[in-house]
Amino acid sequence: MKYFLAVLVSVFLLCSHSFTYGQKKNRMYSGYQTKRPQPNDKFMKTQWWLGFRAGANITEVSPTTYYSAFSPINYKSTRTEKEYNSMGMDQLSGQAGVEITLYHKGFSFSLQPNYRRQRYAYSNLYEWNGANGNSLLIQYDQENQLDYIEFPLFIKYDLTRDNIRPFIQIGAYYGTLVGANKHLTTSGIDNASGAEGPFDNQETTIGAKDIYIKSSVGIAGGLGVSYDFWNLRLVFDATYRYGMNNITNVKNRYSKNELTGIGDALDNIELRNVSMNFALLFPLRFISKNYDSFN
Repeated sequence: MKYFLAVLVSVFLLCSHSFTYGQKKNRMYSGYQTKRPQPNDKFMKTQWWLGFRAGANITEVSPTTYYSAFSPINYKSTRTEKEYNSMGMDQLSGQAGVEITLYHKGFSFSLQPNYRRQRYAYSNLYEWNGANGNSLLIQYDQENQLDYIEFPLFIKYDLTRDNIRPFIQIGAYYGTLVGANKHLTTSGIDNASGAEGPFDNQETTIGAKDIYIKSSVGIAGGLGVSYDFWNLRLVFDATYRYGMNNITNVKNRYSKNELTGIGDALDNIELRNVSMNFALLFPLRFISKNYDSFN
């Protein structure tokens, strides 16, 4: 029993000495200690967002080479090249899709697959003058509608870290054509067939998917602003898209009899587009119900 008590006293004294020495050591090095990382620090620097986006776009084309199905001999064309409409509200179309974004330390990598409709228009004007004062003037107005499934990828950079965050973005896109139509309107003045006078509003719609290639490729850049509220993010952005490939199918340029019969052949063209979008995004990573996922 005496030996047992002696062992207990020895162990107690040894533990007391170790505890006292540890406290002195901690006090000795307390001035050199750094704050341990908090579990939320890393979380706040990285976030996944998923949501929906939709908006409007306006398109115009940049022709690189002009073509026609006519080679004038005994008639004249008052306009040897097509006249393309510039960007305007009459070219307004829309797009809708989803957004998947990874945010990390001010940078965001955003994939935005969407269904996009784009429209552009041009016109041809032809005039024929014959004997005895006979003449014919015809104008063809063509509105072209292109439907794409598009896969844009953007890199964004937030200019601030507040609830309201302006940002800039650059990226690229690839679109695959799923449909195309031409809406043709014919008007003019006929002084040759015996029924003198003007005519107009002769309209027809022609399927035109075959005269375009399947792909549309380009680069894009723009700016926007996001607003964080509750556990949601509202985003508005405006983007300029610069098409980098000729979208005309050169092999099928003269394949549409409805078009070649009126002297039309599609030029080599590249697309230019301005898009405006609203998006509503939801965070995918949470720590607790009380945690503000973006702040």
